[in-house]
Amino acid sequence: MAIRSDRKLPGHRASCGPRSAYRASVLTPVAGEPRLRFHEDAIMIVGSDGVIESIRPYGAVAFDGIVQHFASALVIPALVDAHLHFPQTRVIGSATGPLLDWLQQTVFPEELRFANTTYAREVAGEFIDHALSCGTGTVGAFSSSSPAATEVLLDAMVETGIRGVAGLTLMDQRCPEALQLPPERALPAVRELIERFHRADAGRIEVAVTPRFALSCSEEMMRGAGELATEHNLVVQTHVSENAREGAETLAAFPWADDYVDVYDKLGLLGPRTILAHAVHLSPGEWDRLAERGAAVAHCPDSNAFLGSGRMRLAEATRRRVKVSLGSDVAAGRTFDMRRAISSAYDAAIAWGDRPELEDLLWLATLGGAESLGLGSKAGSLEVGKDADFVVLGLPSYLSGREGALRAACFGSDVAPVARTYVRGRLIYRA
Repeated sequence: MAIRSDRKLPGHRASCGPRSAYRASVLTPVAGEPRLRFHEDAIMIVGSDGVIESIRPYGAVAFDGIVQHFASALVIPALVDAHLHFPQTRVIGSATGPLLDWLQQTVFPEELRFANTTYAREVAGEFIDHALSCGTGTVGAFSSSSPAATEVLLDAMVETGIRGVAGLTLMDQRCPEALQLPPERALPAVRELIERFHRADAGRIEVAVTPRFALSCSEEMMRGAGELATEHNLVVQTHVSENAREGAETLAAFPWADDYVDVYDKLGLLGPRTILAHAVHLSPGEWDRLAERGAAVAHCPDSNAFLGSGRMRLAEATRRRVKVSLGSDVAAGRTFDMRRAISSAYDAAIAWGDRPELEDLLWLATLGGAESLGLGSKAGSLEVGKDADFVVLGLPSYLSGREGALRAACFGSDVAPVARTYVRGRLIYRA
């Protein structure tokens, strides 16, 4: 497939454009259906508002306009990275030990640099470009504890056209003093970000309440964050049970809690709009609590391997019908490529003696992620009435039919590279 060489394109907001149509093979999950839907040769028509009007076999519906033909290509939903860290973009691959040591030696020194908004602006461009180049159209992003840097990130998300949920990382203890922001400053800063950015561009951007994890937040901070999330119906994104030492220190710090999940539950942070990253060492009772509360988990298998944290057992979540998504968790995760995250999730499951279906793993990286972030009505699948967030993959001739398409979508980063990324029907990345 012929692709233009320029790779950066201006972002597009919700202003109307012409109706458009695309011809290609299409592979997508569909809400409520157990299997992915595959169209060998389809035409997808997108309205001027960026919403999908129809997906039908090519020739079954007329289109009064130019149809873009993506020969030897596969269209899938834009991928959803449900958990990653904007200020860690430049420290990918820094192997300085397990979680708590790595935070002290690698992450906190880097996050200190985000007090400089010029630096933050440079990294924000890199962060979004890396995501889009890997076919990621939606991110669940942590910023640093700097309100100014968080504003820079959200500005960049608005301008580039990427979809996302992002928040100021809340920390008021157990980190360098220069990174601490007490509740009386942090929570008003979140309110200001909500007023400016929440539901920006007809809902493409959302502000999340983002306690880093229980160890870095006082009870006052977490209670206030929970109240703020409830007041504005915000996503709550944080970490849970990533590392055994972290879990033990959390229980020591909050002796009134029955377990790690209970800390968040009793402080008002656990509910159907909560997404918890890692969940490596949860007890059966904690898994049951997540299911009862309707909370979601972001599975970050590459990160867990890199830091030696352990392996989350995906089957524990799926058996209880806990919502699950996939996260790159850059920079403990070593790549922005969500298809690599799919590979890592497959490997982690195999190590447990489980064998996941590829269709299920692609679902986690698309519709599963969108539903975990509360965006399932807009993103994560290619269906009539949803926004046209999609990726065009170059498809070699030997990967044909449904099986070939599934292999390319899940494991084909090298042989079926991302050619274009669209959000809301607008081209925002071209290889």
